Amino acid sequence: MRRFPHDIQIEPVQHFKDFKIFYHVPFQVYRDDPFWVPPFWNEMKGFFQKKNPFWSHAECQLFIARKNNEVIGRIAAIIDSTYCETVGEKIGYFGFFECVQDFECANTLLQTAQDWLLSKEMKVMRGPIDGRIDVGCGFLYAGFNSRPSLLSTYSPAYYVTYAEKFGMKKVRDQLLYYIDLTKPIPKKLEEKARQCVASEIRVRSFNHLRTRKELKWWVELFLETFSDHWGYVPVSAEEVKTRFGVKQLRWFVDSRLFLVAEFKGSPIAYIWSTPDYNQIFQKMNGRLGPFQILLFLCTKRKINSGKLHLIGIKKEFRNQNIGSLLNYKTLIEMKNRGYIGAEVGWIDEENAAAHTTIAITGATLYKKHRVFEKDLTV
Repeated sequence: MRRFPHDIQIEPVQHFKDFKIFYHVPFQVYRDDPFWVPPFWNEMKGFFQKKNPFWSHAECQLFIARKNNEVIGRIAAIIDSTYCETVGEKIGYFGFFECVQDFECANTLLQTAQDWLLSKEMKVMRGPIDGRIDVGCGFLYAGFNSRPSLLSTYSPAYYVTYAEKFGMKKVRDQLLYYIDLTKPIPKKLEEKARQCVASEIRVRSFNHLRTRKELKWWVELFLETFSDHWGYVPVSAEEVKTRFGVKQLRWFVDSRLFLVAEFKGSPIAYIWSTPDYNQIFQKMNGRLGPFQILLFLCTKRKINSGKLHLIGIKKEFRNQNIGSLLNYKTLIEMKNRGYIGAEVGWIDEENAAAHTTIAITGATLYKKHRVFEKDLTV
């Protein structure tokens, strides 16, 4: 235990009861926030279990902040050795950051994570990144007045101010777009989709009854198509299967929104979209028991918006309007369901090809998440 000014105490998470406290910190931070969606306890617990393949090449230390014996914040300091080897730099992360509106608390938490990373000889502290960029990435920088969609992070505006006051600088923005489905689908998108169909590209739904066979090609294509993305870490197929609930795809995948493009019978691209389940998950309060499952089954048809998460195209088939074809078919399906809108992303700010493809759908910039970093050698 280490003491800081203003009666703030920092405690490392050492036992399971400490981890439960760590998990519940945001329930205090966001207790009056109408937009926050509580994280699932099982999901958080599962990520930090030793059997998670991520921890075969990463390490972390979790910390809790108290003031006058009241828990007021948390942070994780994380090192992914595979990422450091990939980029050739000693970059550590801070993540899972939550804190009440108190700069002294935030400053102390960030300083604690920085000290731990320095003790491990890291040269840069970057974040927030919750272990992997696909788990959670960036403080919300713009677009605070709505509920986050599925697999999107959420944070109050003062987090950005606290990061800047701590001396952190922007390293990357991740952007989300919104498509208004009450408007007609742009003619340009429809034309590009037709051109693609004419080139013998065929689209089918993901076959959830043959999930194991589908995952075999999907994991390989996922690793190939995202190998040049910012923050990419080369990992095993088994680790990819721990992401996005992939192992549970058989049970919850929405086949009509998980589309596969094929050329001569072989998968060459995919788009993974879902209903915005956060409309229901927000009401579950982080629990996933029989009542919550029943709630989900009874209300999922009332969801009125969608989320376009991932699109991947084999490199030799890019620039052939395949992305537009997959986007077009996805939006048609969502409109047929009566959805009023769909969120897209996030998309890295420097991914020019993705931004060009999304622009054809008529999407508008909706939200922005910012990742910061600090040079620890100064």
